[in-house]
Order: sequence, then structure tokens, then C-alpha cells
Amino acid sequence: MAIQDFIRGKLVKSKTKSLLSIDQINELVRINFGDDCQTGSIQELEGGMFNAAYMIERVNEHDKIVLKVSLAPETQTLSYEKDPMTTEIEVYRLIGQHTSIPTPRILAVDFSKQHIPCKYFFMTALEGIVMYMAFQQMTAENLTALKIELADYFAQFHQIKGSYFGYFTDDPAKQFKTWRSAYTHMMDQIIADGRRLHSDLPYDRIERAMDDNAHYLDDIKVPCLVNFDLWPGNIYVVQKNGNYVIEGIYDFERAFWGDPLADFTAIGMIARDLHHDPDIWNTYKIKSGIENDLTQSDDIRFALYSIYIYTIMVVETFRYDDDHRNFQLDYSNQRLFKNLDKLDQLSKNE
Repeated sequence: MAIQDFIRGKLVKSKTKSLLSIDQINELVRINFGDDCQTGSIQELEGGMFNAAYMIERVNEHDKIVLKVSLAPETQTLSYEKDPMTTEIEVYRLIGQHTSIPTPRILAVDFSKQHIPCKYFFMTALEGIVMYMAFQQMTAENLTALKIELADYFAQFHQIKGSYFGYFTDDPAKQFKTWRSAYTHMMDQIIADGRRLHSDLPYDRIERAMDDNAHYLDDIKVPCLVNFDLWPGNIYVVQKNGNYVIEGIYDFERAFWGDPLADFTAIGMIARDLHHDPDIWNTYKIKSGIENDLTQSDDIRFALYSIYIYTIMVVETFRYDDDHRNFQLDYSNQRLFKNLDKLDQLSKNE
């Protein structure tokens, strides 16, 4: 079973979610939109796995908006998750300034913690459905068109350049000059988190894979904006003239400055892979001005990034309810070991 099928229609229970009462939500609406803003229905959104989010009907405006609430200060998180909402707001700003990628529009932001002990923001609501819910009703031609559209958005993300490698931060010690040093730090952090949380992982094998292949990361010289979470659960689609088109993309909490290739780790839920399903890569090459096909170095780096995301997905299960934890552990471990095996095979073929 694919992970999107498992979470379909479910409210994922996570220790990181800061749940609010209806009275608290109405008060935040009043503070940000005025006393005349009347709310109708208020519903917690399904599928979210980190922050709490609410769909709110505004009666006089005849629209719906979304309230997203960050975690409370005392919440236990992974090391890279220290200030994800600040990252998200900054990425929304960058996308709005530099791309034509469709996203919700930010309506209000409050990081003061004056009214609730968490950061929060309001944004416009997307009206369609998440992409994975449309797969069964979608023709093969329609899916191909969506892959091509996504490839264009990938290219636009990666045209935004940074001044350092690593996660968004104001700490100079974590603004890395090389991609190898940034990625090594990222892997070291998640491995340390895994050991702290007693995650069952092949630590020695992961660390050996890093040591043996880290030199391939030196091929990356320019830090590009990497979403690192562009899976079908973060893509909304709507029907237009009988076909689905992308209405909007959201959730940019995992973003960092690094190798654009890392973004393609999410395509396993949309396409088989870049080699065997070329629609995404061929379009991306044209949009990005890339002349060469995928190389041995690309394949090895892609395996390293896949190992990173599936290691995260194993370790982060400490915060989920048993039902979701058990499913995600099985799902992620299978793919983690598959990519470790793939890296071993690629190394033998050098």
C-alpha cells in the first residue's frame, strides 16, 4: 500500500500538533481580520503530519481560509525542525517574488506568541483535492501532463539561489560553504536523533555509505532552493475541461539550500524513477538548460538523498499513533534498505 492510500481520509495523530479550541480559533480570526469577520464551519484538516491546520469558513467574505499553527516551544522535535514555520513563510515569499508556481496566498502572520504560545499564520484555501486522491480518476495522458507541469515547477524552484548550503538559519555556524559539509551535518543530526530516540536503524551501514560516497557531493557548487517535500499530498489539483491541473503547492517546512536533485526523491509516488519514466527529467532538462543525461554521480547522490529522507521518516515515527507509526516504519524501512542496496551496487559498478 502506498503511504498516500494509508492516510487518505485520516486525521494523523502527532505529538507535534498544537490543537486549538473553536473559541481560540475564533479569537485569532477576530484579532487578524476584525470584529466583523464571522466564521461558519471550522474543521481540522486531514493528512497533516506535523503542524495543526484548520479550514475556516468566513461568512461575510463568502470564502474559506486556512489557519496553520506551529508546535509549542516545549514540543520534542528532530534537530532540523527547530523553526520550520519561519522557513515556510520565507519560502512562500521567495516563490512569490521569483516564480509563477501557484501557491496559497499568505493573509496574516503572527510569530509574537502573544495570543497563543505558538507561531501561526493564515492563508487562502485551495479548493481542489490533493493529487493522490485524483490518481484513480486520472487518465495516463492526464498524469503525463501533470508530470510535465511539475517538472517546470521543479526548475523554477531551483532557479532560486542561496548564499550558503543547509537548512534555513541565521546561525553562521550552520551556513555551510560546501554541499558536502552541509549534507554531512544533516545526516549526522538525524543519525544522532535516531540514537537518542532509540530508532531501529542500520546505523553502521548508513554511516559507511556516507563515508564511501560523500566525495560525490563535491560536484555541487551552487546552493539552490530545494523543497524536499513535493509529494502528492502537498499538491492540490482541480478539474479543468475534463482533466486535472495543478491548483497549488504548499507546505515548505523541509526546504533547504542544496542539490536540486534531492527534490526528485518524492517522485516515487508519482513516477517510477527518473530513468524509466522520462517525462519529468526531459522537461526539467529543457527548462533548466541542462544538456547531459543522468550520470553515475547523479545516481549515487540521488541514492544518498533517498537514504536521508527515509531515515527521517523512520526516526520521526516517535511522535505518531501506533497505527500510523507501524505503517510508516514498514514503508520507510523497505525503501531505506532498497536504496542502501542500490548504493552498494552503484559503487561496485564504478
